[in-house]
Order: sequence, then structure tokens, then C-alpha cells
Amino acid sequence: MRLFVAIDIPDTVKEQLTGWRMAIRGARWAQPDQMHLTLAFLGEQPIGVYHEVCQSLESIEFMPFALQFQKVGFFGSKKVPRTLWADACQSPELIALQKRVSKQCQALGIEIEARKFRPHLTLARLNGATYEDVSRFLETLYLAKSDSFSVESFALFSSKLHPTGAVYRVERNFSQGELIQ
Repeated sequence: MRLFVAIDIPDTVKEQLTGWRMAIRGARWAQPDQMHLTLAFLGEQPIGVYHEVCQSLESIEFMPFALQFQKVGFFGSKKVPRTLWADACQSPELIALQKRVSKQCQALGIEIEARKFRPHLTLARLNGATYEDVSRFLETLYLAKSDSFSVESFALFSSKLHPTGAVYRVERNFSQGELIQ
């Protein structure tokens, strides 16, 4: 199974983010059912590891916290822009949750990406877009903000790759609880 741990986004916020779309050559916009904020990508895992991951993630406790998307940006270079994204507002609670998730998965022997965590939501994948198109998008949405929402759970997702894009499925939700320090 191809797995990742993420925060599912409320439908109302997905609708707002969908409203940020504009005409950009080569943009393949994320569909609302693809919108999430990844905490940890686990990659291809055998079914036995799936059960271990579920059991391990059940032990993570955290208090609900507010989250909001602000600012847009892109990955890639000015020469070859690859991805448009919405940035998550700074949240110590989000960073702490991501660290707990990563630590639990690493304890199972799962290799987690070494890059610094950059909380974002992918808006579009780009193929052939120019920097001028991307720059116009960035300027138009410079002050854009989504509604704030409460994060009270995170989920283990599976992903199946198809020529038209990935199909994600929530395998299991993990709800918030009291944080024990």
C-alpha cells in the first residue's frame, strides 16, 4: 500500500481554495477530494506495516488547534515552475503533531523524508506553465486567506496512482485527545 498521514481539510475550506483557481497553461488543479495537508509520506508499505502504523498512530494525543491557509507560492524554479501551493499559517501545534507522527513512524522503521517540514496544500501541478503565469497567480492571491478551521483529527490515507492523477482514500481517522506531557 502507498500510504501517507495527513490532515483532511473541511469541505468549506476546499471550496474556498478551489475558488483561487485561474487560467494557467499546463495547470492540473487539485480536485477537492485530493486536498489535504501531508504530515508524513510513508511510501509503499506491506499490509502488515499498515496495521502497525494504525496501532502506533492511535497513541498520539494532541489538543485541537486552529489552522488557516494564507499566501500562495510555488515549487520549482522560475525556469520550470512545477507546483502551486497554499501555505499553512504558522502553528506550533501543527509542527508538534507532525513531529509526533514522524517519530512514531520512524520508530516502526519507516524512513521519513529528511527535508524540513513545510506545511502546505498543493493547489496545482504544472506542466509547461511560464513564470509569467505563475507570477500573475502569486500577485492576484498575494493577500488570500482561507477561513480558519479546527483540527481535531488526522488520517492515514492510501494513494493509488492513475494517468489522470492520484486517487486518495482515508483508511483510518485518528481523533484528538488530551495531550499528556
